[in-house]
Amino acid sequence: MKKLLRTSGSIIAVLAGISAAAAFAQDNAKEAPQPGASQGEIVVTGTRRNDLKAADSAQPIDIITGAELLEKGTADMNDLLRTEVPSLNVQRLVSNDGAVFTRPFSLRGLPPDQTLVLVNGKRRHRGATVQFTNVPYIRGSQGPDLSAIPSIAIGQLEVLRDGASALYGSDAIAGVLNFGLRRDREGGLLIARYGQFYKGDGEDFLVQGNVGLPFTDAGFVNISGEYVNASTTSRGIQRPDAQALIDAGVQDVPVPAQRWGNPESEAARIFVNAGIELSDEMEFYTFGNYSWSRGTTAFFYRNPNASFISTSIPLTNTPGGQRFSFRQLFPGGFTPDFGATVTDAALAAGLKGEFSSGLTYDLSASYGQNHASYRIDNTVNPSLGLASPTSFKPGQLEQRELAFNLDLTYPIAIGTSDPLTLAGGLEYRRETYEITAGDIASWQVGPFASVIDPDTGNRVGLPVGSNGFPGFSPIQAGEFARSNWAAYTSLEGNLTDALQFGLAGRYENYSDFGSKFTWKINGRYDFSDVFAVRGSVNTGFRAPTPGQSNASQVQTNIDSITGAPLTAGIIAPNNPVAQFFGATPLRPENSFNVAGGIVVKPSNRITFTLDYFNIKVEDRIAVSGNFNLTPAQRAQLAALGIPGGDSFQQVSFFTNSFDSRTQGVDAVLTVGFDLGGGKATLGLNGNYTKTDVIKASPVITADRERLLELEGFVPKWKGNASFTYAGERFGFVARANYYGKWTDYGAAPAADQTGGAELLVDLELSYKVSDMLKLAVGGENIFDNYPDVEARQSQINNGIRYLRFAPTGFNGGFWYVRATASF
Repeated sequence: MKKLLRTSGSIIAVLAGISAAAAFAQDNAKEAPQPGASQGEIVVTGTRRNDLKAADSAQPIDIITGAELLEKGTADMNDLLRTEVPSLNVQRLVSNDGAVFTRPFSLRGLPPDQTLVLVNGKRRHRGATVQFTNVPYIRGSQGPDLSAIPSIAIGQLEVLRDGASALYGSDAIAGVLNFGLRRDREGGLLIARYGQFYKGDGEDFLVQGNVGLPFTDAGFVNISGEYVNASTTSRGIQRPDAQALIDAGVQDVPVPAQRWGNPESEAARIFVNAGIELSDEMEFYTFGNYSWSRGTTAFFYRNPNASFISTSIPLTNTPGGQRFSFRQLFPGGFTPDFGATVTDAALAAGLKGEFSSGLTYDLSASYGQNHASYRIDNTVNPSLGLASPTSFKPGQLEQRELAFNLDLTYPIAIGTSDPLTLAGGLEYRRETYEITAGDIASWQVGPFASVIDPDTGNRVGLPVGSNGFPGFSPIQAGEFARSNWAAYTSLEGNLTDALQFGLAGRYENYSDFGSKFTWKINGRYDFSDVFAVRGSVNTGFRAPTPGQSNASQVQTNIDSITGAPLTAGIIAPNNPVAQFFGATPLRPENSFNVAGGIVVKPSNRITFTLDYFNIKVEDRIAVSGNFNLTPAQRAQLAALGIPGGDSFQQVSFFTNSFDSRTQGVDAVLTVGFDLGGGKATLGLNGNYTKTDVIKASPVITADRERLLELEGFVPKWKGNASFTYAGERFGFVARANYYGKWTDYGAAPAADQTGGAELLVDLELSYKVSDMLKLAVGGENIFDNYPDVEARQSQINNGIRYLRFAPTGFNGGFWYVRATASF
């Protein structure tokens, strides 16, 4: 690792030296747009103005071009943003149910549903997965599925690193990601890429295409699509217990017994963006997408000597009679394969234009849905005995959202250097969450859940439900909806050539929890063309979703005395049993944001920004402690007439549990210059983020692991250095990504392990064969760096070799070749 740091540090130093020297030498040269240097582009995120550039904004906004997103080895939007946005983290989860396929990301250390995602300025719908994973800072969240957005569809991505609930409503606490789709009406791209990891696995095929077409003389249709097929990786070791079985001559032990690596995945995605000018003052627009993906991952290994597999169950009531065990079916144990098919679809349409008075309007309607259908193979419902199926469909989840928007702006001349922009609007949204029950065998209580052993007189039994992921029962299934309407207004503009300001307020009313009002004030003062200060103060909120309020994750156990089925797990907070133990309807998470920074711009080729942020979030949602029901409590629930109240064994539920403060600094330096007949850009980006739990329920304060991981599970320090060169024929991209140390905590200090800081280097070299064809070869993590080796025996026993939650991933180096055809 030290050798790697020295080598990579030398590369960065050389790149920085070349770039600085070139920038100095070109100081008096004609300045031109540079690849990757996009601060001069007009931005539409976080403002209602139509004349604001990123470098002139009162808020920190990063612009990532579509070309930058295509110069990578990966196709997953989550991984693309992890390298482009220093304050964004995303991990590759392996055995965490739906989180494997709808990957939860974190901006500024906050969960994914505290970042608002827009497409063409319109709110993107959530994914169907409510995150039940045990990772504390994302548990219970329900964010959008970024992987459904193909990189080739993007013309410009704007990342607003500031709260914006006063403009957009719920979720915009950490910031806003606004994916602007391509609008070309001619030409096209066709990309084919093949790659694999240095270990020789994880083969990855990618085909992408984009075409722009005219739609009459006044319109366009732009179509983008991609197909990706990726094989599994495996970076674990054989579990010691499984190896012991092999050494003892046991047959059919899986090798490896438990796989730690990327899932097998396949996906096809399409985006369409279209518009037509109906007149000089009116435009019709529409855009939408459809995405299909399928993936399979591995769950934990079931050892035949240490699980229900070894349990001997009588088939008769006669002592000494016939018996069975699942060793007959799985002599070497088994590892369930869990999979999901996720479909994602959206459609938006609207009219926008301008009246002769200067009043602009944008009237739109949008609909989006995300559907997850789960499956689990190579497992059984043990309670059904040897007749159990080995494949199950344990249920489906679906998120649906319908929205109508009216946005208005009007210029107001009050004698300032430019007219101010007065904006206002209305919004109506309806959000629906649906849980569909799994097939009967996935949740059924079979005949072998509880039997009296005639040889001993004791009660014995086998687990209920598809082992690894019990199906959703009809009791859990249902359709849950809520609606809200909102009204907002804002006023912003330049009071003088040097002073810029913005004011915004928004009122919302929700059918399930009531109303919220949020506000925002921001400003900027330019002391000169070179130096400016900027800042903002705002309030925000995140509304609890119907999914969070109604989803559950339970399993059925058997009472060892009576043999009655008992339910245990996370239940909905509106369940009467949860309310019996103090659950109340979920309240909004409320935020108060303060931010301030400087902008240094010595020339159009050089921009440096430094921004401080401080985000306090109150009433954050987390899982309560476990409530173990006594027979007396079950009887009391039954006496109260609560359906099924006497069948609960242990319950927990989502509740507003704690307050946090997240603060830190973002630093961004962009230097553009001429080099060797081409254009080059040096980028240096750094982020420091620290989260503190400042108030918490006794359940959280008593849970050492959860409390500390809320504060320190992702690196506090993260950054990158990049160099991009585009010549007449040759192109070159180099990037060094730095991840600071982090800690995987346990229940006691002895169970902690801290992962050291890591530096991953990516390189790509391209050659333009002709005006139509460009070839590229590249690598991600070219020095084949891995996170620290797992030192805890409890984890090694599960076949884990490297720290599995490492923010860098644990698959090692990846190489690829790519061909791009332009027409």
